[in-house]
Amino acid sequence: MKRIVLLLLAAAALTSCRKLHSPGVTITTVNNSRQSVNTVEVDYPGGSYGFGSLPPSGSHVRWVKVTGNGPLRIDFINSTGEHQAKPLSLQSGDSGAVVLHIQNDGSVSFEDNRGSEPLLSIRHGP
Repeated sequence: MKRIVLLLLAAAALTSCRKLHSPGVTITTVNNSRQSVNTVEVDYPGGSYGFGSLPPSGSHVRWVKVTGNGPLRIDFINSTGEHQAKPLSLQSGDSGAVVLHIQNDGSVSFEDNRGSEPLLSIRHGP
């Protein structure tokens, strides 16, 4: 009987640990173009981050905590010039994943996997 009580307490503790996870969004940037992109900056409500370059077929992953409401913005440079896209909006407390796909023409498409059903391949840019 004592063993059953301990197992139930352990199960309850493990279940409640899931609720301690902070909400956040994993942002993956994928370079689907045939050229390197440079000076990549990603702005989101509550912060920003950047990285120097991304080769063709390369990807960069970052987990962020969204603390406000507003657009997700990506800026980058390729051989045709500077590009900016605001493919979607984020809300405080969002959880899940977003994949940004940089295309040959400098446009950005995305996969939105924040909710229960993903929204796929919506394109923004030139």
